[in-house]
Amino acid sequence: MSLKELTMQQHKNAERQKFASILMSGSIPPISYLRYLINQYGCYSALENHIDYILPDSRLQRSKYILDDINELKTEFNIDTNEILSKSSLNYVKHVQENIKSFDDFMAHVYVRYLGDLRGGQMIAKRIPGTGFYYQFDQPDELAKIIYNKLHDDMADEAKIVFNYATELFIEMYDIMISNKEI
Repeated sequence: MSLKELTMQQHKNAERQKFASILMSGSIPPISYLRYLINQYGCYSALENHIDYILPDSRLQRSKYILDDINELKTEFNIDTNEILSKSSLNYVKHVQENIKSFDDFMAHVYVRYLGDLRGGQMIAKRIPGTGFYYQFDQPDELAKIIYNKLHDDMADEAKIVFNYATELFIEMYDIMISNKEI
């Protein structure tokens, strides 16, 4: 089985979350998207600043672009962008810092996050508030090939963990939207 097949269940579970559907629908409230971006910034910053491993190509880096999107949107809202990382994002950051022990582990995160941005993120980019710098890549097909060339099936267990964190974040973001009556 391929890495994609080995992680299909976790991938589909993440995609089925209500927040993911709202994100894809183009009807996400800007405040909800801003909150999501702030959490993504925390996750991507942890990965991109890992002490032992670096991305296979610097053009993949997203944290700077996510921050550009945050800065564009936060002018509309009175929100403290330093204090709204969700529990799953905090746990993800801790996992990245403490549990990535090999380049294969690191690449499992790159597979889930960056390949997802290069593929599905391109559909999201057309439907979100703001400019969407986060989803703009220089030569996305070339970057995807670079990632694919470094993947193998032994990364599946760690990739499943990453998908599970993404699912938890989607659940938390949706719950906050409901409790704040944003939808």
